Amino acid sequence: MQDRYFSDEELVAYLDGEDDLAPVADIAQAAETDAALGARIAALTVDTARIAASFDLLKADERPMPKLPEPALHAPKFQIAGMALAASVALAIGIGIGAYSSGQRTPGWVDYVAAYQALYSNSTLAHIDQTETAKQAELDRVTAAIGKSVGVGTLQTLPEVEYKRAQVLSFNGRALIQLAFLTSTGEPVALCIIRSNVADTPDPALSEMEGLSAARWARDGYDYLLIGGNDDALIDRIATEFSTAQI
Repeated sequence: MQDRYFSDEELVAYLDGEDDLAPVADIAQAAETDAALGARIAALTVDTARIAASFDLLKADERPMPKLPEPALHAPKFQIAGMALAASVALAIGIGIGAYSSGQRTPGWVDYVAAYQALYSNSTLAHIDQTETAKQAELDRVTAAIGKSVGVGTLQTLPEVEYKRAQVLSFNGRALIQLAFLTSTGEPVALCIIRSNVADTPDPALSEMEGLSAARWARDGYDYLLIGGNDDALIDRIATEFSTAQI
């Protein structure tokens, strides 16, 4: 095991050969003897075959495109803050979001989050094993981006889910945070939070997005989306717990 813990951002930069963003030589040397690090690197490698398969599915179901309105000067942007992987993930997210282009509704932040979450698998998170101290330090950094403070303990009150990590995303220039979990059956679930001026709706509303169970609520200037797996009852329990705890 290497003495230094490499963040996901550093590993992605390593995969992209960005010497100025990560200690590439140190990571390469550590990966030669650290199986766990090798597994993390493998999990962060973009599955291009899956993206290509998604394009094939779209081609198989092509329909004539209606005349579209002129695009807005500032189209919605969804980014993984500070990660060189953003372009690759944006391509995959575009596969799901593209479906909205033939409809009337403009996709919002929850639509982009749902398309991103649809790319997650058990191997995306299973390798992550941080100490409670490291989890809290990461959580403090991430939640500060939206002006919140969340304790690790409040995310670990349900035995059905294990808290794994936090990261900062961005939508239209606004910070958006993702708190990632694995269920006891190995399904990835994410709680995403963004500042918002929508009216409070503290009771989570269940829905399905990108084929995943989801619940959304709003409280005290923040909009929440919990999404992942296909167990509506579990998502409802988790969402109710988090809403009640006022995370």
